[in-house]
Amino acid sequence: MLSKISILLTNHQLTLKDISQKNDLREQDLKNAFHENPNNWSSSVLSALSSSLNMRPGDLLELLDPVYSLKINDSNQMIQGIYIEDPEIYEQVRFVIESEHLEGWQPDEEDVLRLLDEAINPSSELQTEINQIWGEEDE
Repeated sequence: MLSKISILLTNHQLTLKDISQKNDLREQDLKNAFHENPNNWSSSVLSALSSSLNMRPGDLLELLDPVYSLKINDSNQMIQGIYIEDPEIYEQVRFVIESEHLEGWQPDEEDVLRLLDEAINPSSELQTEINQIWGEEDE
């Protein structure tokens, strides 16, 4: 978190000293806040930072800790920005991701690539495990 807020402050040519003096806050309180989740910041810290950056507090929180979203684009066969050329494999990967997403999984681009690789080049060990679970003989 330290890096995102530091970049914002640098881009706006702000220092912690400037913000603390302008908002009657201790500089150390601001430094300590940078090591916490922004959702846990005190209202005075959030207000001081957001007003110094000319942002609404909610917009600053969103920028620092964006809400996860699953991005599936059926018309372009893309999941989390990853294009999957084969329509059948796209449907298979999409089904796995949507099913697991309902259980709380938040896949990123790397996860999609791992699933895509497994769909294209299935590992024999995994297939053996699946066959054992379903009581099927190895092929």
